[in-house]
Amino acid sequence: MRNFTPLISIVFLISFLFTSKISAQTNIYIKDQKGSEIFQAKTIISTLNGDIIFRGFSNKKGIVSIIDINNFKEKVRLQINAFGFQSIDKFVTLEENIYISMNEKTFNKDEVIVTAQYKKQNVAQSIHKVSIINREKIDAMAAINLRDILSNEIGIRISQDNILGSNMTLQGISGENVKILIDGVPVIGRLGGNIDLSQINLQEIDHIEVVEGPLSVNYGTNALAGVVNLISKQPTFRKFKSNITSYYESSGHFNLVGSVNYGSKFHSLGASGGRNFFDGWSDHHKVFRNPEPIADSNRFMTWKPKEQVFGNIYYQFMKNNYQIKYKMDVFNEVIINRGYPRPPYQESAFDDKYITRRIDQSLFLSKEFKNKGAINSLFSFNRYNRNKNTYFTDLTNLSSELSNNESDQDTSVFDQWVFRGNYTSTKDSNKINFQIGYDVLIESAEGRRILNNRQEQYDYAIFASFEYKPNNLITVKPGIRYSYNTTYSTPILPSLNLKWSISNQWTLRSSYARGFRAPSIKELYFEFIDINHNIVGNENLKAESSNNFSGAITNNLSFNLSDINLELNAFYNSIKNRISLANIQGTQFSYTNIGLFKSTGCRFLVRLKNNKLNSKIAFGLTGTASNVISPSLVNDFNDFLFYPDIQTSIIYSIKKIKTTFGLFYKYQGKLPNFRIDENNVISQSIINDYHLLDFTITKKIWENNISLNCGVKNILNVTQVFSNANNDIHSSSLNSVSVGTGRTYFVSLKLNLSKSLK
Repeated sequence: MRNFTPLISIVFLISFLFTSKISAQTNIYIKDQKGSEIFQAKTIISTLNGDIIFRGFSNKKGIVSIIDINNFKEKVRLQINAFGFQSIDKFVTLEENIYISMNEKTFNKDEVIVTAQYKKQNVAQSIHKVSIINREKIDAMAAINLRDILSNEIGIRISQDNILGSNMTLQGISGENVKILIDGVPVIGRLGGNIDLSQINLQEIDHIEVVEGPLSVNYGTNALAGVVNLISKQPTFRKFKSNITSYYESSGHFNLVGSVNYGSKFHSLGASGGRNFFDGWSDHHKVFRNPEPIADSNRFMTWKPKEQVFGNIYYQFMKNNYQIKYKMDVFNEVIINRGYPRPPYQESAFDDKYITRRIDQSLFLSKEFKNKGAINSLFSFNRYNRNKNTYFTDLTNLSSELSNNESDQDTSVFDQWVFRGNYTSTKDSNKINFQIGYDVLIESAEGRRILNNRQEQYDYAIFASFEYKPNNLITVKPGIRYSYNTTYSTPILPSLNLKWSISNQWTLRSSYARGFRAPSIKELYFEFIDINHNIVGNENLKAESSNNFSGAITNNLSFNLSDINLELNAFYNSIKNRISLANIQGTQFSYTNIGLFKSTGCRFLVRLKNNKLNSKIAFGLTGTASNVISPSLVNDFNDFLFYPDIQTSIIYSIKKIKTTFGLFYKYQGKLPNFRIDENNVISQSIINDYHLLDFTITKKIWENNISLNCGVKNILNVTQVFSNANNDIHSSSLNSVSVGTGRTYFVSLKLNLSKSLK
């Protein structure tokens, strides 16, 4: 027994030392308010003198293990940061295990999205990659309409036609494939296939959601490139609110808008309206000028005079998870295109007047159930009316009368009925949630240039999707849409979205979707034949169809009191049966499916946000290829023509003096393309690059009830850029395209009044 005593003593000593080592470990258990572990929470421990003695991250079980606590007998500072949660900063002792419960950050309402979602949720939780343009940026830019705000977005290129208006491209795809929605209701009235962005005012808009890539499963036709959804401001309950805003810009803009809202416990109603007036602009105009009638060649303006008058009313009822909302918008726009004086005496001219009228009515119904399901229904009617009249003007007394040429006059009326509904399961605890719905679209067109003066088409669709979450990290969302159209065959549209939360900071999103664009009534039934024109529609057109592949990886960090977001995304589109206007025989032109189009690109974005600064810098590269001009194109990757863009926005607030500074920059790279010259030879065309820069200052006074905004737009004084592409009849010159009205100065004053009600 004595022989074993030393051995037993050694074993006992080793065991003692080993257990001492184990006991010298402290675990920090990090969970959220629901008891779920938080992965990769950054943990820093430092002495009271500021020396860092530990740095690490929580594991998948939300545990941070601290070894050798004998070194930490004194009180230390514990700092924990995790994206999406409020930071922890406290003093502790490490003599025993520590249990931390982190609260989720309360996200601003501008971070909550609804487009293509089962329910309202934070943008970081969405399986789709959604970009948000919040009201803060709209106000800081003093943006009046959709064109103003989208001109400072990465991946979006704005083009200007001074008669047809402004339009956009997204992912290198033209505007007829971008669906514009207001609260989920499609905007109608496409000219040349595009919605005029300058006709969509932002007065009653809370924020804008941009989803790139096809959302045809949700929204049907024209969503091939993506969706821009404008979300209205929330209704007022138990409060009275009113505001009035005036705006002046040195290029000749004079705007006045106002609104009034009243809400009781369950009811809310409001009205708004305004007038936007633009006196027209040309290069020879002074920065500040007094407009007056002119009868010489200066009466022709590059940017045409324009007046917009608009109004809105709404009523909403909310009680016991029921919601009913009715809204109506009216819009009237007049554009005047004054012609050059006619030779030889310069005493008369032909002037064109373009009048656009819109009436939009919508009824929204929704009901949420206790089992976390919901029913949503939408009924809407939209009418778009456009008149074009030509007048003979006597320049000696400025009197005018309607032209006798019948082809100088035209009236077109487009109607749209939308009936859409869905049932959605939205229970958070379910591994599978789903949505099923229907979508009915009825369109009609009337006019002298429509075959038989009137045409209609009906589209009936059903769609379904579900979200499957095998665990807390992965979400898979397949979807499908089937539709029947009375005038053309429609494809079955599948989609598949994947979201993988690699860690608390890293998120990967990828998707495949098939999109389509239906032939418009104009492309199907247009008929314009006179001495100068012979253009007819094609009733046998097929729908454009596309395949889209996209992916994005994001890294979300919390540093001190700032949130940093890094994002890298890429996309690829292939569009078949591209609809183009082609020469059929002799001088006759018609629409036909002849085109194959591809686009690809990538973007890198960095965002930094805290309670003072909201900034973003983004770099993009987009390439396009098409065989519309030559079948030999689009054979391989080398056929893509690439162009870059860079976007920066910096909004800095000094809360102590209630002042906000805004700086907005956009570089639009040189745009290459192909064209056919006068000898029918294929050659490369370009639109030169340009830079846009705005600076604004906003000051709030009288308990934030008065807001004064002033600044400089287009600081670099860009008006036109060189282009050797094919020119249309509205081009301002033979080798340039319009970009802006030069450097302008603006001032805006806004008055808000509100009172809480019992």
